[in-house]
Amino acid sequence: MSKDVSRRLTDLKSRRRGNQYTAQDSIFANARSISEKFETRSTGQWAKYALGIMQEVDPTYTQNSVAEGERVKSQITNRITTDVRFEYQGSVPLNVHIRGVSDIDILVLLDRYVTIDLTGSRANTSDYTNWVGPSGVALLATLRGELETALKAAYPAANVDITGDKAIGLSGGSLSRKVDVVPSHWHDSAQYQISKNKKDREVKIFQKYTFTSFLNRPFLHIDKINEKERRTGGGAKKIIRMLKNLKADSDNPSAILVNSYEIAGLVYHFEEPTISVPGYNELALVAATIQQLSRFIDNKLWTMGLTTPDGIRKIVDSEAKFNSLKLLRDEVNELAKNLAVELTSRYWIDERETLKALQESYVSEY
Repeated sequence: MSKDVSRRLTDLKSRRRGNQYTAQDSIFANARSISEKFETRSTGQWAKYALGIMQEVDPTYTQNSVAEGERVKSQITNRITTDVRFEYQGSVPLNVHIRGVSDIDILVLLDRYVTIDLTGSRANTSDYTNWVGPSGVALLATLRGELETALKAAYPAANVDITGDKAIGLSGGSLSRKVDVVPSHWHDSAQYQISKNKKDREVKIFQKYTFTSFLNRPFLHIDKINEKERRTGGGAKKIIRMLKNLKADSDNPSAILVNSYEIAGLVYHFEEPTISVPGYNELALVAATIQQLSRFIDNKLWTMGLTTPDGIRKIVDSEAKFNSLKLLRDEVNELAKNLAVELTSRYWIDERETLKALQESYVSEY
């Protein structure tokens, strides 16, 4: 954590606002006040930074990201012959993105093709009929080809990256957001056949270079994190954003090997009482995060057995990834020390007193 707090605040503001706007972004940026709410809640610079890295991006920027996704969806609908439906996945619909100008992921789902869990209660009922036609991967390969052609034609001035195995990446040109387009189809799990709840519905995502598909549960992931958020009174998502921002502000972000999805998965396994705090005590979440990451690091076998909230895979699936948790904790430790020194007006403070100062901290909510 070598960047001073002034640079961190500048970088944070740049991340939250972005430097490439839609017309709506520009109007909003000009109309809004110079300071965001977190900047006025404390006079301390480290407190402003700590509060800022926990807060959601202003909803107007998020709405503009979704609007850009809607533009792309409209172009796809008008330019391909395959019937499809659309869903969003990732950090934006979960509201844990940390950039005003944030990437957005669009699932493009075959409308007339679905696979099912044959052990499900409705598998052998009239709810489903046998498919007569090309295989799912053949249909997805055709859809992928259509999408590549259509998006190149729709956005001639943009960079349409068709080299990705799972997604077509769009950026530049008239696009003010990076958009990933992901060909896929529905898979009705046994649980979905009972509940008919979208959170239980799975998708299979096409892999271009191996001509295969793999199972994913993006809606269950979102639902599980949202449940954690409700149970912790907002603490879970604040910590997810904090860790993502600290990774972005570290000297070597690429050395911290856990990605956004995995950071959310780790926080899902945090003990809930420690991260359920009132708004005026938000800085206590920094202390709680140190304690929870230390719990992971001190219990290696347990940690490496933890699964993602959707149950798809292990979160920490390599020795290198486990070791990078220590780097992430170091970032939180350094933030905590700077905060505690600022809060207590002392030149030096030990770890025990640091945690105590944060746990007992008070910052106005207004």
